Amino acid sequence: MSAPSWSLRPLPDAPPHAPAPADAAVPLADTWARLQRLRGPGERAALLLALLLTPASRPEQRAWAHETRGLHRAADVLAVAEALPPAARLPALERLLGWGAAASLPERQSNLAAVRRLMCADGRVRPIDRLLLLLVRHRLQQEVPPQLGRVRVHPDLTALPLALRQAIAAVSAYLARLVPQPDDSACVGAQGARWYAAVMAEVWGITSPAPECHVPDGSELVHALHTLQGLGWMHRPLLARAWTEAVPPGALGLTGAEALRIVCHLLDTPLPPALQQPFLSPPDAA
Repeated sequence: MSAPSWSLRPLPDAPPHAPAPADAAVPLADTWARLQRLRGPGERAALLLALLLTPASRPEQRAWAHETRGLHRAADVLAVAEALPPAARLPALERLLGWGAAASLPERQSNLAAVRRLMCADGRVRPIDRLLLLLVRHRLQQEVPPQLGRVRVHPDLTALPLALRQAIAAVSAYLARLVPQPDDSACVGAQGARWYAAVMAEVWGITSPAPECHVPDGSELVHALHTLQGLGWMHRPLLARAWTEAVPPGALGLTGAEALRIVCHLLDTPLPPALQQPFLSPPDAA
């Protein structure tokens, strides 16, 4: 029996449905089980969009209702997403993208386009939204991991070629708006600036002048991440560790941890313990 489609294809117009209220009393194990049972046509695609909704964004809520119009169990799907605690949402998204990667190319392209429309519905893309969009694209487009090890192996980030260290600086400057805590104005706040300086000390050394904290735009961020694909298997975990160890103890917020975890996925590097402990992962049996 063929696997059910999970693409959000155009459906006949239907009256918008109101979001179902989340049931805070539902145990997490039950929520994981409900998520696993969402296998029907369109259900997992609707769940993907529900997990990406910006809290309290009415334009995105209307966009979600439009994208899922005609889906019989849309309210159930939204209820599952809303029942997940914040620390479980990114692991749920990761699991869902793993399922979605097995869909056909047209279905994956359709779902990626729906994600873009949803995220742009309110006219603004938060820094964490851009990282989430890159993660969705990375998984659904099934980008082929580049050949690694092109850089001479040396267990020190300061020995990397200039282009790679500049790319680390660009990605770190982007992350500084979110790590250790997101800045309300989406700028690099005092905490982010201190974190950036600590990372640069690991990458450039304490005697060499590091680049200033210049936040890249979307195209510059993608280019920097592409450049970092030139890192070997030894350097990627070193960079992930430098990012996490630059955060003062107890200062890493959930959004900052999500941002670092997403970038680790984009670089195909194992997650350090600091990016596993804050999250609630689905059971392996799911």
